[in-house]
Amino acid sequence: NKHVSVHVPDGFQVKGTSTMIRADGSAVVRWVKTDQDKEKLAAMMDAAIEAFCDELPRAAAQPILGEPHYDENLLALYPVFDLHIGAMAHKHECGENYSTDISEKVLKNFFDYSVGVSPKAKKAVLLIGGDFLHSDGLDAVTPASGHVLDQDSRYAKLVHVAIRSVRRAVALMLDKHEEVEIQIIEGNHDQAGMIWLRAAMAAYFEDEVRVTVDTSPMILHRTKWGKTLLGYTHGHTMKKADTRLAAMATDFREEFGTSKYIYTHSGHWHHQTITEGTLGIDEVHGQLGAKDAYAARGGWRSYRQAAVIVYSKEFGEV
Repeated sequence: NKHVSVHVPDGFQVKGTSTMIRADGSAVVRWVKTDQDKEKLAAMMDAAIEAFCDELPRAAAQPILGEPHYDENLLALYPVFDLHIGAMAHKHECGENYSTDISEKVLKNFFDYSVGVSPKAKKAVLLIGGDFLHSDGLDAVTPASGHVLDQDSRYAKLVHVAIRSVRRAVALMLDKHEEVEIQIIEGNHDQAGMIWLRAAMAAYFEDEVRVTVDTSPMILHRTKWGKTLLGYTHGHTMKKADTRLAAMATDFREEFGTSKYIYTHSGHWHHQTITEGTLGIDEVHGQLGAKDAYAARGGWRSYRQAAVIVYSKEFGEV
């Protein structure tokens, strides 16, 4: 029926109709019930995927200029926890201003400084440790609890800032280190966001042999460096140091067994703690982002900090 079909949006199909009729049999009003057309949806998704992949630029392989003199024994870890791109704060309420633009500048300043002072380690790890983005979609709420957030901008802008910031950080790291490993971990604010960020980075650096992206969807990631094993998780699910270290021993049993020095890294709590246990050393990192109104009103205070950490194949953290 052409009068019905015009009211069916693309990607849907007619599920049924209801009609109110008068005593003489004439129609007063008709309700059109629709449902998603699975075949049309699949075709639309395939088209979107194809268009996204075709148009996505890839990084060209970067040559190493001059005679490289890397320290073959060293790994430099660049941890980024709780930047909260997209969060909004006003200094009169929260103590300092914060916005999407400020968060991008904060990350830029961190990498400008940290790459400059880092030793010329052979390998570097960029660790995006969760809550990189303040929200996880078009609605400015946390994905699990629906907690309403102070959001600075549209989600589309957050996507562009996130990708641009990571690309810039990696470019700086490639100027200093022979190889770069990208580790991107979900947080409680950006569970879905870190999935697309991992995929975007894997596609962008597909042809760059000096860059590897860990695309595992696991909540716990790791890097093996000689006798040193590093583990990463955000901390909203594995909340205790002993839990994180024990999960490393179980999930990566063979690598754990051949490592002398074990370190786990997490964030989430927005303040720094370092705990040494039987299985290794657990570090909770402070946040890079500023506190929002929720934190300011709740009395949570902490330093904003991040630091490049240097590890040896033979001696752990040096």
